[in-house]
Amino acid sequence: MQLDEFDRGIIAALQDDARMPVAQVAERVALSATPVSRRIKRLEDEGVIRGYAPVLDARLLGFELEAYVLINLVAHVDENIARFEQAIAENPHVIACHAVTGDMDYLVRVMARNVEHLSQITLRTLLRIPGVRDVKSIIVLETIKEKRSLPVA
Repeated sequence: MQLDEFDRGIIAALQDDARMPVAQVAERVALSATPVSRRIKRLEDEGVIRGYAPVLDARLLGFELEAYVLINLVAHVDENIARFEQAIAENPHVIACHAVTGDMDYLVRVMARNVEHLSQITLRTLLRIPGVRDVKSIIVLETIKEKRSLPVA
């Protein structure tokens, strides 16, 4: 999809504040509200904008610990992969999972209440998924930068 300067400006404005009124977006990109509204609808219809979600504070919700878990499967057969991906999709503490290159097969981002909770998630859930060979955890000590927005300039 081709994005022009107005589309990029609209995306940038909505990344700053997804609840920004169309009139305010229009003001920022120097268009009237009607074409901005049409462009937003087109960006949504074409999947560039996939949804709107609040940015939550994990600590205020009781999740004091964030970890990245590296996982290897025993074998890369369809059955193992499907079983693993289904278990990951159903786990509410896994907030992201990526198939990766290198020594490990998957990189999983986990939110936990504390170290004991991470231990339960890792040892009693992730490691027990049929087809999982080994699991390595990396606990986040401090977040230096975290953005949800993408560069659109």
